[in-house]
Amino acid sequence: MWLEGPGRPIFAWFHSPRDRRARAGVVVCPPIGFDYYLAHYALRRLAEELADAGLCAVRFDYDGTGDSLGGSGDADRVRAWLTSVASARDCLRRAGLDRISLVGLRFGATLATASAARDPGVDQLVLWDPIASGRSFLVEHHAVSVLTLGVPARSADGSVEIPGTVFDATTVRSLHGLTVGGGAAPLARRVLVLTRHDRPVDRAALQPVTADERVDREEAVGQAAFLDRTPPNQRLPVDATRRIVDWLSSGAPAESRRVRAPTDPSRVVVGQGAQGRHIVERVVRVPPVGLFGILTEPEQAEEPDGRSAGPPPVLFLSVAAEPHIGPARLWVDLARRWAGAGMRSLRLDLSGLGDSPHRGGGGPWAFFKPEAFDDVADAARWVSPGNPSDVVLVGLCSSGYQALESALALGARGAVTVNPSVSFVPPEHRAGLPFDGRRRIALAQDAVAPALREGGALGGLRERVPDLAWRARILLSPGRRSGRWLTELVRQGTDTLIVAGDREVRPIRQGVTGLQLRRLERTGLLRLEHVHGLQHGLLVASHRDMVAALVSDHVLRRFSRPAVPLGGTLASGEALPVVTG
Repeated sequence: MWLEGPGRPIFAWFHSPRDRRARAGVVVCPPIGFDYYLAHYALRRLAEELADAGLCAVRFDYDGTGDSLGGSGDADRVRAWLTSVASARDCLRRAGLDRISLVGLRFGATLATASAARDPGVDQLVLWDPIASGRSFLVEHHAVSVLTLGVPARSADGSVEIPGTVFDATTVRSLHGLTVGGGAAPLARRVLVLTRHDRPVDRAALQPVTADERVDREEAVGQAAFLDRTPPNQRLPVDATRRIVDWLSSGAPAESRRVRAPTDPSRVVVGQGAQGRHIVERVVRVPPVGLFGILTEPEQAEEPDGRSAGPPPVLFLSVAAEPHIGPARLWVDLARRWAGAGMRSLRLDLSGLGDSPHRGGGGPWAFFKPEAFDDVADAARWVSPGNPSDVVLVGLCSSGYQALESALALGARGAVTVNPSVSFVPPEHRAGLPFDGRRRIALAQDAVAPALREGGALGGLRERVPDLAWRARILLSPGRRSGRWLTELVRQGTDTLIVAGDREVRPIRQGVTGLQLRRLERTGLLRLEHVHGLQHGLLVASHRDMVAALVSDHVLRRFSRPAVPLGGTLASGEALPVVTG
């Protein structure tokens, strides 16, 4: 649902016990930046466990993040984020709960303490691996961008770039004034502080919060495996979440009360198109499994007049183990922009990921699963019931691969993939089973690859021939050469755009001759864009902006109805792109 508050609506999830009776309420304050993606599924699990323990929980996306309205470049970010926390607390109050606790993870803990100082009356407060201040948050995350992503250390305009986000100079100044101990103690009746033994927080910074005798101080167990790794090597913080649930449950009232169902809308206006039509979003559950998605579309979209077909709907597929908002929230931005051209789109969580239920097989928190074929087929039938092949599939990395495979399987109208990962070990292969029969593109990572790595038996050969590993895999899998599946996509009429960096383009280039590639591109149904130095996850702003412009231009020229003029505004006031064609 979208919570209506003093600002614009923010997106949220409401978790309650099955009998709709709860002992207290909990607001879960997520991190900001790349930590949000790493923590999303764990916080979903935390909220579900809180509901199982008899507590109501609200998860939410801060203003300008996730599925909420606005963007990171809007004014007054810190104030807007604190307003988001207040909206979540108000949701629980409207539900009939007066004992409300806050749980904040990383920078979410910093914002939770600031919220408790601004709006007294917090019952219990959990600071989970807190960041001492806004300044520390910026320094830590900006260092990652500089050292691992190659962004400049300084900017001329005073902005600061962290992985996936850029904060302007005004927001930077506001963050510098925010500290975890900025409010007068006590901030709550009870406080639990979970800190890492390998990354301790400055005790002086926490002093205003921890000086009171009602504070429990413990270790944040499993935090390094949780937030210092990326999937598939990341591990859920099962012990930490269980401790948080037990601690909050032990301090909640013994008796429960009836909870009023939220009245906040599951549909909201997020912008306005050039013809004055609202751009609306609504929560959907795709049958039969109930896959979670957000549908974006022009309000009262015109039906095809019989003389020309309407634009095909777009399916944005969730990336790796991240939620449906896409790399650095790109799917949200593109969906709302393309709606200004009359295009409908569905941002989809594949099964067992994000907020979708588990279809079965391969574990609930895994990707590259064969179940993704069924997920995409179900979503295509739901969003385009008259013709499931009349869809455009969009993905990156693992979902870029899945978009290509599912485009082949469905005979899709279009496929747009960024840095598709076509070489990996499928879950069924790792379990000792043969490849799922629907896989026609995937190249197995077998014993050849380790031998060719640095230090391997054939590592010296790879130094002289950088593409040797890819060539070996392709030779061992002649039926999966890109020349074959690219030709099949063209023959079935799938308009395909592949945007790939140096590493991701190699298995595609190696599997097709130059002459064959030129012939396929001359059909107008295949476009392969090799972008030198492209960062894989689009966490660098300049790379993300470039890809967004390239992809938008392609999609709007190829698939939007020419009669629909582009332009208009998003709810944040940002202009929609004007692209003709």
